[in-house]
Amino acid sequence: MTTKELYERDLYAWTQETARLLRARRFSELDLKNLIEEVEDLGSSERHRLEGQLEALIEHLLYIGYLTTDPERDGHGWRYAVERARDKALRVLKKNPSFKHDLGEVIEDAYRSARESLLEKADIMKADRKICYSIRREELPPQCPWPDKELFEKERYFTRAEIERRELRQG
Repeated sequence: MTTKELYERDLYAWTQETARLLRARRFSELDLKNLIEEVEDLGSSERHRLEGQLEALIEHLLYIGYLTTDPERDGHGWRYAVERARDKALRVLKKNPSFKHDLGEVIEDAYRSARESLLEKADIMKADRKICYSIRREELPPQCPWPDKELFEKERYFTRAEIERRELRQG
């Protein structure tokens, strides 16, 4: 069976065989087309992993800012989620320093998704009577209100008033 046929039948077996061929320097037997595709996918997966952690980080910062009445008392679980997402995002960045070149774009993509999640969560919480108000899209900043330095600052959380003051200064 060729490595191309193996790729189509069993991806894991294909990866093991490809690694064995590479170690043995048997390059002519490699399935280069699929190897190139898998290497590119690996890079994309790492970027998606970073974006997912940033989305979780931003989403929980938004929860703290917009869905808690007293961030010092409420939202302890959300603060824990913020710190976990910060740590995980920083680990991905440490392993992939070239992502720093596109970090602003990745943050904005993550912010858009996190913003949508906040709007959905607010509607659910209002329906469940956990909060007495909902959030309108217009109340949220159109772009991420935090520079990357602040996003990664340990134990840094933001109230709605802080976010709105920042928007006024930037706008």
